[in-house]
Amino acid sequence: MIARLSDVVTDPLIGLLSDKTKTRFGRRRPWIVVGAPLLVISSLMLFRPPGEVTNLYLLIWISAIYLAFTLIAIPYIAWGTEIAGDYQDRSRVTGTREVFMQLGLLIAISIGAIAWLGWSTVLFVPLCMLWLFSSVGEPPRPAVTSVPFGRGIWLVLKNGPFRILLIASMFGALASSVGMGVGILFFEHALGLGAQAPLLILVTFVCAILGAPLWVYLGGRMSKHRALGYAAGASILAFAFVPLIVLWLKPASPELVLPAMLAVVTVQGLASSAGAILGLSILADIADIDMLKSGEPRAAFLVSFLGMVRKIFEAIGIGMALPALAWAGFDPKMSTHSDRAIDALLIVYCVVPLILSLCSMIVIWHYPVSRERQARLSALLARRIARRV
Repeated sequence: MIARLSDVVTDPLIGLLSDKTKTRFGRRRPWIVVGAPLLVISSLMLFRPPGEVTNLYLLIWISAIYLAFTLIAIPYIAWGTEIAGDYQDRSRVTGTREVFMQLGLLIAISIGAIAWLGWSTVLFVPLCMLWLFSSVGEPPRPAVTSVPFGRGIWLVLKNGPFRILLIASMFGALASSVGMGVGILFFEHALGLGAQAPLLILVTFVCAILGAPLWVYLGGRMSKHRALGYAAGASILAFAFVPLIVLWLKPASPELVLPAMLAVVTVQGLASSAGAILGLSILADIADIDMLKSGEPRAAFLVSFLGMVRKIFEAIGIGMALPALAWAGFDPKMSTHSDRAIDALLIVYCVVPLILSLCSMIVIWHYPVSRERQARLSALLARRIARRV
């Protein structure tokens, strides 16, 4: 939790500096070059520690790997928002990126040997960085004014569409961190799946990859925020069956628990990629609105501000979930548990995320920027830049 909160300072700072960077090499590339070696070193120190591992050792190197991810991810995501200006093209960019992100996670959990995770980082990070730099160009920074930091923060907070995305992300981050924080405990102790639990995680990742093209398509057919709302609704509906599986199906037919949970995680997996794809595509549209108001292209700052808030609520979620279980008397070292402890595990894993996800869905449903309005905003922005040039 402490390591995660360290990003609260670094995220907006790196986002701001990345937007204002001016080099012949580009705005985004220099930060990725700095972050890549730190990511490689900190990965090796975590996956192949040279000696004794203490809490302080873990705090230092987890903070380092978070900083490395920040140095790479914020400019990288901002770069993605800038290479496509069309409403649907932005979803194609974020959708393609999400597919490869999920493939990377799927490969990582399939490797098995922890040591190989460290060495795979050493091998693939430099190769992928060189491929990115040689294949993708950076759009030039428009010749516009630079907004002071204080006024820039004020403009972000006054941006209505961004506020809606921010509040929806807060609820979503809390829901996901609470659920993921106790997921393995729930699979093992509440469902009694034991060694079969990793299969549910594997199916979730595979379905996230398969579902990505669907959300890119639906985001263009209707609107991004409506498609995102439908994805959240499908996930909520599927997850609502989990208490029934624990309280009714498991006592009556324990052999059906695994098939029932596979059905649940299949729907959740298909819906899970919508948030990353459509949420970041929406953020790219919001960057146009912000530039109209501020006069400066600040995609990285918006990415970092949103990421900072998400990380705060992720840290809060995991910081609340596990102590709540301990307070209820749940001990993961025990093979049998009281009804109170299992009920607490069910509430923390299922009921709380359901309520939070529903709040997130309601908020994003009221996002005001449609495809037609975004086209008008883009045209207005293009005319304004042309006049300033």
